[in-house]
Amino acid sequence: MCISERFRQRFREQMSSSKVIKRRNWATKQWVVAALPCVLLLLGVGLAQTVVIASANVPFDFWAQGRKFPAGDYVFDSGFPGSISIRDKASKLSIAIAAVPYGDPVKKESAKLLFVRRDGKYYLTELWGVLGKRVVTAEFEHRGEKNNEQREVQLVYP
Repeated sequence: MCISERFRQRFREQMSSSKVIKRRNWATKQWVVAALPCVLLLLGVGLAQTVVIASANVPFDFWAQGRKFPAGDYVFDSGFPGSISIRDKASKLSIAIAAVPYGDPVKKESAKLLFVRRDGKYYLTELWGVLGKRVVTAEFEHRGEKNNEQREVQLVYP
């Protein structure tokens, strides 16, 4: 192969590889342009999440999400979608419990926690608040179940 033929072949290879690079760069830019609004939308939805905080003084031991909570003052918040965070004011320990919305919001004056007694223990079953009525997922099968030992505790909003 003569020198001019090698030069032409290398020139063709370089031209074709530069076209490939240009097309790849163009495709990458198009993907970024298409994905950017989606990312911004998701961030906007996440930032728009309303966090509501309430407190309650529970005068008895209770169970939620398989964990025992002693009687005391608690903070409840809706910081994570699909769950309710319970934080003990005294120990600063907290746990998130999964909850399913099922009803309309209630006024602040009517907000409350619902507990049902089974097997000698009180279980947190529902939370009625300004974001709506929610049933604790672990207690969903018992939703609406009532007995003579059902207890209610008022939620207080700041």
